[in-house]
Amino acid sequence: MKIKRHLIQIICATFLAAASLAQNQPRPAQAGNAEIAGLPAGRGIYYHAARGWIGLPFTVLMPFDDGKGIVMEVLNVGSNHAIAEMPGSYAGVQIAHDARPTFYLRGIATSDLYLVRARREAGYRELRMPISGDFREWAHFRAEDVADIELQEVADNVVTVKPRTELKPGEYVIATPFEPGARWIRLGYGFGLSTGRTGE
Repeated sequence: MKIKRHLIQIICATFLAAASLAQNQPRPAQAGNAEIAGLPAGRGIYYHAARGWIGLPFTVLMPFDDGKGIVMEVLNVGSNHAIAEMPGSYAGVQIAHDARPTFYLRGIATSDLYLVRARREAGYRELRMPISGDFREWAHFRAEDVADIELQEVADNVVTVKPRTELKPGEYVIATPFEPGARWIRLGYGFGLSTGRTGE
């Protein structure tokens, strides 16, 4: 089951990467805006670390239910929740001493965007998602895992996202929809926090 799941994720990631490259590249950051000076011109989510800009890698979030075939999953038979997995117990981007990190979104729509806490497992991270009877929203995030966020436009095609309150140490995902009509297929941009308070 896990092999099938990872295979589908790899195929989707390849397709999405190709689609992203086919899009018109957004304009680079305006030279007069010091806050985003040097921000990469490519579509993505970035964090400004001490050593420079870091892009968050994404994973295709496709919710599955362990032990069931894809037909049973789609028909929602035998379970009230699904699981979306991301490879690795820790995200490739780990942030220290910043419990309210600011992320810069270039070329990414902010409608239906979520900051979600992930659960760390051996060799992977997971998001547990209750299942809805509405196929368009088949699996959705648990309220206790979702953090309140602040959004602010800082330049043309560039928006910042920041948690309203300090996050606890752990693994997180900024989830954006693949397309408006398919909310249960998302892109997950992962990061981790290694400390709970700014300045520690």
